[in-house]
Order: sequence, then C-alpha cells, then structure tokens
Amino acid sequence: MKKFVAFCMVAAALWANCPKAQKTIVMDFSSVGAGDLPAGWFVSQTGKKSTAFWAVDAHKRLALFRPRGYTKNQRNLFVTKELYFSQGSVAATIWPKGDGGVLFWFKDRKNYYDVRLDGDTLVLERIVGGQIEPLVKKRVALAPKPFHRLKVDFCSDHIAVWLDGHKVLAKRIPKFLRGGAGVVASGKSKSLFDDIVIEAIR
Repeated sequence: MKKFVAFCMVAAALWANCPKAQKTIVMDFSSVGAGDLPAGWFVSQTGKKSTAFWAVDAHKRLALFRPRGYTKNQRNLFVTKELYFSQGSVAATIWPKGDGGVLFWFKDRKNYYDVRLDGDTLVLERIVGGQIEPLVKKRVALAPKPFHRLKVDFCSDHIAVWLDGHKVLAKRIPKFLRGGAGVVASGKSKSLFDDIVIEAIR
C-alpha cells in the first residue's frame, strides 16, 4: 500500500501546471492504536448534530464503527486541522461499504465540496449552507477488488478526479475556494479508509 501512495504523490507533482506542493500530510494510521484517532484531525456531521463514531480498526484502517445519519443527505466527515488551502489535492484508499469519498474546500460542516464513490457511480457535489447540490453523476468501470484509490486534484478553477490511477472526470469550477480536506461517507455507510494523502499548493 505504501508504494502505491508514493506513486500517487509523484503523479500529483506532475499534474497540470500547478506549482509543487508546499506542504503534504500523509496519514496511513500505522502509528495509531486500535480504537483511537490520530492527533490533528476532527470528526463532524452534515445534516445531523450528533457525530459518528470513527476509530482506527485492528487492521490500521480508519473505520466508521457507528455512523450517524439515516439518509443519503446526511454526511459523516473526517477532516484535518492542519491545512487550509485553495489549490492542491486529496486522495484516499477506500473500501466502500455503502459509499465513501474525499472532501475538499472544507469551510465548515455545512460548506464544502466532495467526490464520492457510490456503487459504480462517481458523484461530485457542492454543499452550501448544509444543502447538497449535485454537480456531476457519472457511471465508472470498477476493477473487481475490495478497495479503490480515489484522488482529486484542484488547481485554479479546474478539478480532475482519478480512480485507481485513471482520470475519470475533469470539471471547471468558476469560483474556486479555500478550506480543509479529508474523507466523507453518507448516511449509514460503514466504509473504511486508509493512506490519506493531502497536498497543499497554496
């Protein structure tokens, strides 16, 4: 898994014409005890006040042990406190049990963007004032394996989404924002996450 993360970090540096990342966070949970969470991260919730119970499992993966939310319009969020930026990338390895994805431009629990893998559908959405606005829904071909690598690059007003090393979506966002990054799962999803890599350009 670690070799794959290194490959993704090199690929990110070559993407588009963006400058090299000024700061990188790599979280593989290897040094976090089972039942705990790493320092420098927090959990939050969209559409419901009480937060889900997140913790590292016995296999050193981030797990949603007790989700909070019963509909697709409720989101369980796991976000770094360390970075707040407008251009860069976020990636994670996801074992989807329901759905799961990455989030970026996170201002607060009611304002951010996310890209989720929901079955064989890739969803790009914007959350504004707690209201979910789908921007793109696209069927994707998935390799027959239990986990997938999802990555989003955002440089200036352009977003590129990569799934298992293949570019599957490019989208222009007229007004790019500034915020944090992390991972997300909706409703009662019990997805697992590992090897989160966040690169901040500026």
